[in-house]
Amino acid sequence: MLVDLISTTNDHGIRLDGAFFAPPFDAKPIGPVDSVLLIHGSRGNFAEPNTRDMAEELRQIGYACLTLNTTAHDTVWANASDNMNYGNAYEILDDTCSDLKAGIDYLWNAGYRHIALWGHSMGAVRVAYYAATQPDQRLAAVIPVSPVRLSYSYYQASGDAQEFNDLISMARELEEKGQGRELFDAGFPIKQLFSAVSYLDKHGPEERYNLINLAPNIRIPLFVVGGSLETHTRLLNMAQDLAEAAVNSPQVECAIIDGGDHSIANKKKEAATTILRWLASLSPQPVKA
Repeated sequence: MLVDLISTTNDHGIRLDGAFFAPPFDAKPIGPVDSVLLIHGSRGNFAEPNTRDMAEELRQIGYACLTLNTTAHDTVWANASDNMNYGNAYEILDDTCSDLKAGIDYLWNAGYRHIALWGHSMGAVRVAYYAATQPDQRLAAVIPVSPVRLSYSYYQASGDAQEFNDLISMARELEEKGQGRELFDAGFPIKQLFSAVSYLDKHGPEERYNLINLAPNIRIPLFVVGGSLETHTRLLNMAQDLAEAAVNSPQVECAIIDGGDHSIANKKKEAATTILRWLASLSPQPVKA
């Protein structure tokens, strides 16, 4: 697979690396979408297999694709320009909107006028959150694959409530001590390193990123994809619930891939075929200047 390695910067001046997948000259996309920005999940980056394989599938059909790092790529990385550590462990999810905007800017400046967002796992949250909160008229569609449920109240009512409450208490104690960037190993809702501030940002009672609450603000076509084997608390029924909540989307559908695990990593061909079929079904959209 031949790609063009690119870099761009977000509004905060942070460099974001990525790969541009140019479509074959003789391939024309079906439907109004002409390009797709693909966003990785937790601890991932622009080159991870799930993201790049989907980009390759899409580009062969004629869609220009950009896989792009967010500032939250990998677990921790050091930025030499400001001597700060970034990565998934430190992510404030709302800040990631600046990264997605940088990717959309890149595609727009390359001449593409009907841009879709695709993301898997936490990347699905990032793209759906962007679509729900940013008035970006350049977007033509959003495709969250295996979105994660970030809901304090939902976790409180689950069988994982005790573990969750212990982690919330630990994060609050660290923040109260002025150690908000201190890292700790969390086991729920996913096993990974978090800073106290990041854990509370994603999972606190404010529910800033509860997509079920935000979904009515999505006013572009929405296609949610999940796997039938996604039964963890953070994933259970999330794809269906998100689609049902998007009452103002002009075209919303949900597909559950039979036998699919998280991010449909074991059913890539089926997921790609399903997404391509949906993209082809979209109604024509006016040309944007």
